[in-house]
Amino acid sequence: MKKFIYFSLSLLICITLSCSKDQKNKVLNVTAIDNNSSKIVNVKLATLSRQTLSIGCHDAFSKVFDTKDNIFGYQDCNSVYRLIDVETCKEVKKISLPTAISMVVPVPQRNQIIGHYWDGSDHVVVVNRKNGNIVSDKTFSSGAFWNPTTCFYMETGNEYVLLRSDNVLVFVNPSTGNINRTLSVGFDISNGVYDKKHNRLIGASYSNQTGNTYIVAINLNSGNTLSKVVAQGLDFYLAGERDYDSETNSYILVNSNNEVLFFDVATGAVTESYQLDFDLTSLSVWRSRK
Repeated sequence: MKKFIYFSLSLLICITLSCSKDQKNKVLNVTAIDNNSSKIVNVKLATLSRQTLSIGCHDAFSKVFDTKDNIFGYQDCNSVYRLIDVETCKEVKKISLPTAISMVVPVPQRNQIIGHYWDGSDHVVVVNRKNGNIVSDKTFSSGAFWNPTTCFYMETGNEYVLLRSDNVLVFVNPSTGNINRTLSVGFDISNGVYDKKHNRLIGASYSNQTGNTYIVAINLNSGNTLSKVVAQGLDFYLAGERDYDSETNSYILVNSNNEVLFFDVATGAVTESYQLDFDLTSLSVWRSRK
């Protein structure tokens, strides 16, 4: 019995170490749209080697990225939603929609995307990513304008989360259009990302009093500020261009020089930086096996 226990523990340790090593061996990539050439650009950050795909006219606020399958999505100017496999830089699906959608988020466990549109009322629309069918289209009342730099999906509770212009988070059930709850952040915030593991919103907050930009983390149950640190060396950042790397606990922004900056959420220090040579939108950071 003891030999079996020792063997099982040893096997578990080997599997754990193997998984950890496998994660570290993945290659860090950036996918973004080049504003000047209307191309999707995939950049391997270690070597700055790249692939490109021309896409033409598009809506910059329609971008979605599914890290489960490494699929980049965007809507063209004919309301066709196009899904790109960033590993191969090839289109794998196109979905014709009745209207333009924005603030799009992935729901990988259901093979869906969720977005918003306005026709005099707020709509939340759910689209099946595999067959292109509209699963639901529900209206809801917001009470204010939206800050399009912050939107995400919370699997727990089935909630599509948007940030109002008055810095209030609105948690919408996309299946019914019901607003489950609201949560006041209490200060200006933008470029928000959802950290599922720690159930927190991470974002950037500029202070007129100090002239500093802060990286803030907010508990999504209570609204309490978990941390607030100065983003060191950051004078300006591009609105809407943000991501989060859970493996390094890095909050990612882009400065005015199109430099991709990885900030340690706990300290605000820049841990990595990568200079890109094009004006970008629709930033996504992901990892590949090679």
